[in-house]
Amino acid sequence: MNEIFLQRLAQILPPQALDHFGQPPQYIHFRVNTFKSSIPQMHRQLEGMGINFERVDWYAPALSVPINQARMVLDSSLVTQGSLYAQGLESMRPVMELDPQPGERILDLCAGPGSKTSQIAMHMRNEGVLVANEPVRPRFYRLKSVLNLTGAKTTLTMVDGRRFRVGAYSNPPAGEAGTPLLFDRVLVDAPCSAEGRFKKDEPQTYAYWSLRKIKEMAHKQKGLLLHAGRLLKAGGVLVYSTCTFAPEENEEVVLWFSRKAEGFKLLKQERILPDGRMEGFFIAKWQKI
Repeated sequence: MNEIFLQRLAQILPPQALDHFGQPPQYIHFRVNTFKSSIPQMHRQLEGMGINFERVDWYAPALSVPINQARMVLDSSLVTQGSLYAQGLESMRPVMELDPQPGERILDLCAGPGSKTSQIAMHMRNEGVLVANEPVRPRFYRLKSVLNLTGAKTTLTMVDGRRFRVGAYSNPPAGEAGTPLLFDRVLVDAPCSAEGRFKKDEPQTYAYWSLRKIKEMAHKQKGLLLHAGRLLKAGGVLVYSTCTFAPEENEEVVLWFSRKAEGFKLLKQERILPDGRMEGFFIAKWQKI
C-alpha cells in the first residue's frame, strides 16, 4: 500500500481506528425495505432461516448478519426480490441526517448506485418529489436497477451535478411543468477518493490513489456543493458526505463552502471512524437561512 497514504492515515486516524482500517468485515449489514416488508416481519423471516442477526439500536430498519451467514441471506429471495437491501451502516447515516419527509421536494445530486436514493424514497413513503441525478452512465443504469428492485419512485436525470437546473428534468410531475421550484432538502454524496473503502489485501481498491486524485476530487466536490446550495430553498437542509479520510475532501471542503456560500448555518460535521462495524465516512449538514 502507498507509503505516503499510510503516513497520512496515521496522522488522520487515532490508533484504535487504525487497527480496524482495511480489516476483513465481520458482519454484512442490511436495511429492511419497508416498501416490501415490515421490520417485525423481516426479523421473523430471518429467525425462521436460523440467521443470528443483530439489531442496530440507532436505526430500526438496519440489521447486521455475521459474515459466515451472509451468503445465505444474500442469495435468498429476501435480497433478490428487494425486501432486504445490503448497505453499509455508515452509508445509512447521511440519509438519517437529511431526515427526508413525505410530501417534500428532495434532490439526490450524486445518486448512483442508488443505496441512499432508495433509502430516501423509503422515508418519504414515495410521497412528494424525489429527483435522482447520476451523470456516469454505468452508475446511472445501476441506479435504475436498484430503484426498480426496491420500488422507489423517482424522477431520474443524467447530467453533471454542477450544471443541474431546477425544473429542467424530463417528465416533471403533473402540474409542475414550467414551474421551477427549489428543493426542501439536497443530498450531495460526492464522488471522492474512497479511502474509507480501501482493503489492504485488495490492491485494486487503492491502485488509483494519489495526491493529485485527492486534489481533483476536492475541486469537483466544491463545485457540486456550491451548486447544490443554489438549488435549496430558504430553511432547507443540505447534507454533504464522502467515504474518504482525506481532510482536503472533508473538513477543508466544509470550511471552503462556509466561507464561499452566504446564508448557510453549519449544523454538524462528523467523521465516522472504522470500528469493525462501519467503514470510514464523513458527513456535514447545513441549513439555508
